[in-house]
Amino acid sequence: MKVLIVDDSKAIFLMVSQMLEESGHTGVWAEDGQKAFEYLSGNNDIDVILLDWNMPNMNGPEFLEKNLTESFTETPVIMMTTENKPANIKKALSLGAVEYIMKPFTNDILNGKFELVDGLA
Repeated sequence: MKVLIVDDSKAIFLMVSQMLEESGHTGVWAEDGQKAFEYLSGNNDIDVILLDWNMPNMNGPEFLEKNLTESFTETPVIMMTTENKPANIKKALSLGAVEYIMKPFTNDILNGKFELVDGLA
């Protein structure tokens, strides 16, 4: 499985990529929502998107809103963030995220979320 990791932190990308590799998956990095949109515009090889909330240029909710209005990808989006307010979780899900994962998380939690998203694990 190929996962687009959308997060402005290279450290988070490296950590999540290592988790993915340990489970036999591959991670690709986009530093913000705009870079993710650009990647997805030219590639259709992503199985799931892990999307951070707080990023420069285009944050997670802005990415979800753009996808909601323009339908540029049908790839399942899992929010991965430190934002834990119920209103934020509700907003992300209402904008099209299929799951929500809190940072920091373990490989077991990540794989559990993948299993919930159409048996991706």
